[in-house]
Formats: sequence, structure tokens, C-alpha cells
Amino acid sequence: MIGIVGGGISGLVLAHELRRLGVDVTVWEAASVPGGVMRSELHGDLVLELGPQRARLTGPFRDLVESVGLSEELVTASKDLPLYVYHRGQLRRAPLSFPQAVSTDLLSLWAKARVLAEPFTAGPRAGELVGPFLRRKFGGAAYRALLGPLYGGLYASDPDRMPVKHALQRTLAELGVRRSILWRMFRSAGRVAESPPCSFRQGLGELPLAIAGKLGRNVRLEAPVRMLRKRRVGWEVTADGAGSVPVDAVVLTCPSDTAAGLLGGSYPEEAGRLSALRYNRLALVYLKSETKLSGLGFQVAFGESLETRGVTWNDSLFGRPGLHTAYLGGMKNSELPDWDDGRIAEIACREFEVVTGHPAEALHVSRTRIPAWDETWDGLEGVEWPPDLHFCSNYTARPGILGRITEGKRLAATLATAYATGSRPV
Repeated sequence: MIGIVGGGISGLVLAHELRRLGVDVTVWEAASVPGGVMRSELHGDLVLELGPQRARLTGPFRDLVESVGLSEELVTASKDLPLYVYHRGQLRRAPLSFPQAVSTDLLSLWAKARVLAEPFTAGPRAGELVGPFLRRKFGGAAYRALLGPLYGGLYASDPDRMPVKHALQRTLAELGVRRSILWRMFRSAGRVAESPPCSFRQGLGELPLAIAGKLGRNVRLEAPVRMLRKRRVGWEVTADGAGSVPVDAVVLTCPSDTAAGLLGGSYPEEAGRLSALRYNRLALVYLKSETKLSGLGFQVAFGESLETRGVTWNDSLFGRPGLHTAYLGGMKNSELPDWDDGRIAEIACREFEVVTGHPAEALHVSRTRIPAWDETWDGLEGVEWPPDLHFCSNYTARPGILGRITEGKRLAATLATAYATGSRPV
């Protein structure tokens, strides 16, 4: 049996795939509901997303949805919805295709010409940070107006503190980029456009609930793991309400600080490096505003004097009347999530009106956190774990829903193959 610590989307996808492949599994989740950060709540008739605001209806996502019987609950947005960037005092369309790159007013003619020179620049250099790398490839203007906000927004981070060798280099390799990012982007743009934004009628939180429902007794809720003990062969997992359970291998899908706490007794030095990983905290403000805005939302260009990092237009995306979700904080202002809800809400409402011209009312404020993928990830280099201990999380591989699905399926295949060949699940 495989023991999985953490019932977020990573752990649930892994468990679901292992069961499909005939491997016994138990998932321990500390919370009363599965899903981790992928949760949805009702506020009156409105669905609020407490984590990701949307997914992409890619092949792997659709397959997962169909396998847990959620196809009828899917809602999709138009493939053609634009993304905007607030730059130089107004919203400007972000160029996501070659024709848009030619026509956009986000970049000057000189900045566009500089972007077109990207294929003639070299790939990542040893020790290079993401910010300098993107500026060297595309120029400073494109970095400040578009690439920095978009890439940094994925992690709520500062690209000038994110080593290329950690998150970005792996992504480039997965995309098949050897030298020119621009060439690969234009070649794959059509495939990306074919996968529309999607969610479910009652929010993305429906997906982890459905997966957990399929897994049944293989998922134990309100069962925080208190101890992991290495045995001569395999592990022993001790959790609330379950006692001690022997397993052949353990997969940690929980946050890095939780994982460090469980491993500190047996592997203190390695656990110390895990606990040092930085997370960026975000405040999410759910705004009600009657607008006629059409698009995915907007990001804020670097250099603008706003606390808001970006806003998702849930109204335009999935017909959730008047709903818009603003993101504030992150590495840009790490103290902001500690401010009281009223202060954060007032800033979000004021800045929403500055950007869009529409007044807004704050419905709710929540908080989340995202792995920073910054210089603290250097500490994981050279760390070796027992072969029957695995990690499957957004701090060890590609973040985002698709990244979690991909990694969960990949690890499940590895573990199932080990069982099929009669070897230990390493």
C-alpha cells in the first residue's frame, strides 16, 4: 500500500490514478474537506474561488473530469477572451498571438522590434535569475509591461529573485525550448487557444470533492498525520483516528513546512532545508461591481503604484454576476496579508475603480499562499531521501492544476510499474 500525506489536488490525483492502476492507497488529510487550496465557497448565490480561479480544458483535465463523472457540471468561457495589462494609466490588451503582438499598444514600436530579436539571443546562463534572463531575451520594456507581471504573477513572486534553474528551466525543457522562447510560443499558441478556460457550476472545488468521493474509504478526512517512522522495509504512518498504519512507500503532497515537521526527527538537516522554503502570501478580495468588462481580467505592469497585482473577471468568464477577484500582497508587499480585512478591502475597491472606472463593493477577503520558487530552493540541491519516500507538490514540480495532474499521473505510473515488476515501490 502507498500512503499519501495530504488530500489536495496533487494527492487526490495521485491516489485516483494509483487505484485505476490497481494499487492500494490511503490518503490522510487534516482538514474536514479535501482539496487543499482548491476550494470554493458560496456567498449568497455567488461562487467564490478560494484558490485557483479557473482551469484550462486540456486533454488531461477533461479525462480526469470524465473519470469522476463531472462532465455535466463543466462550464467553459470563450476561447477568445482577452487578457489586459494596466500600464501607463490604462488597460491595454496583452498580446497572446502574433497578430495581437503587431497591433497591441502595450509596447512601443521599438519594444516590439526588440522582442522580435529574441531568437538571436542565447539560452539561460549558469546562475541566471528569471528577471535578468527575460530582460536579456526580450528587452526591458516587454519585461516590465508584460513578461515580468505574467510570470511573477504565477508565483506572486519577484522574477529578480527566482533562479532560472529551478522553475523556469524545467518548464522550458517540458515545452521543448532550446534557444528561442518566442518561436516555441508562436508554434504552440494555437494548441493553447483550443483549450478554453473552464470551471464547474459550483466552482473548482467540485473536482477534489468528486475525486475523494470516488476514492471513498481510501481518503481519511480530519486525520492529520502526527508521525512518520522509517521501518526496515517501508514506513509507519501515525494519524489521528487511524493509529499506526504500515505502508510500502510514503508520498508527501502536503506543504513543505508540514513535510519538514514530519521528517525532522529522522532527517533533521534535510527537513531544515524543506522548512526554509519561502511561500508568498496573498490576500484575495472578492469584489461586486456592475460592469460590462469582457475578458479574463488584468495584470498590473511593473512600476505602477498599485498594491493590486491583478484581478480575475469571474463575471465575464463564467457568468457570475458582478464578481471580480483581486489579488494583493505576494513578494511585492509581504506584510499586506497581515493587515485587517477592512483596510485590504478598501484598497482593492479603490484601485479597482482607478483601473476600470467602476466602483466596487468588497464581499469577502481570504488569504492563501504560493511557493515562491526563489533562492531558498537552492537549499534543496543535493538533498537525498530514502528511495521509498516521494514528494508530489507545487514546491517540487510545476505548479498549477495541469502541472499537478501531470505530476500525479507520472508518479502513479512509476509506483505502479514497481509493483507490477515485483520490486519495492521506489
